[in-house]
Amino acid sequence: MAYLDELGHVGPYISTGHKKFNHNPIFGYGGIVLPERQIRKFGAKFEHLKARQFRNEIIPSGKHPRRWEKKGSEIFSTGAHSKYPERADLIADLADYLRKLDGRVVFYGHRKPFGTTKETGRTPSETTTLALTEVVRRLCRYADKRDESLMVLLDRGGPMPREEAITAMASFIYSSDERSVKRIVEVPVELESHRYGSVQYADWLCSILSRASHYHFSDSNEFAWSPPVLEQIVGGRIMQGSRIWLPEHKWAVTEKALVRPGKWIDSGKARSLSSGHTEHLTQSVRDAIRH
Repeated sequence: MAYLDELGHVGPYISTGHKKFNHNPIFGYGGIVLPERQIRKFGAKFEHLKARQFRNEIIPSGKHPRRWEKKGSEIFSTGAHSKYPERADLIADLADYLRKLDGRVVFYGHRKPFGTTKETGRTPSETTTLALTEVVRRLCRYADKRDESLMVLLDRGGPMPREEAITAMASFIYSSDERSVKRIVEVPVELESHRYGSVQYADWLCSILSRASHYHFSDSNEFAWSPPVLEQIVGGRIMQGSRIWLPEHKWAVTEKALVRPGKWIDSGKARSLSSGHTEHLTQSVRDAIRH
């Protein structure tokens, strides 16, 4: 069973200084995959630790702890992480428990072409379909190596562009001639995150992955604190094949590079893809690249 949420931002990106298209140059999916026989154990552990960690927020809300949700974007804002660094310990403890249950953290993202939709010709629906198809393909290969079936569960999104992406996924799943794709038993299903702890945990993971990818691939150092936090959480717990893809360079960036404190792109020589100059990568980045 794989529980996934979105990481990064699906819309166009130009730069962090742009008035409108300034969110994140990366878009993809991340979360967890674990054997179905272990789902109840992981869910119970998640709910227990969540109720203990956020007790002072849950009680005043008047909601049942299992229906109360803390968004990862709140946990991993710069201010919140500075004030409550122990929350990363909680998420790392859950990742360690996931690993003990024979589960893994999974992610796939790609760098979007820089520019508006009109300039790049890439719509949010196409961006979503590309990322979702690729993460499902990698999960299918993982399941095939383990001789197991696969079910993919997504945090519920809006009708567009997710709806188009899931429709495209149906075509991919039932028409693909890849043997491993036969492992997935159904088109990905959407769930309401406030009802499912594993989906909430996928959201937490995607939030720290989003912060780290924003730091490494944008022209901002706002989230310079995120790589060591990401390493604390995902180190040694990643599903093989998880990576960030740089299509214009045909390079794949693994977690080993994302957790390094040095910025992926030398900020003094970085450029937008439309500037026509060669992009400079630091030596630490080159050392971490897997082709």
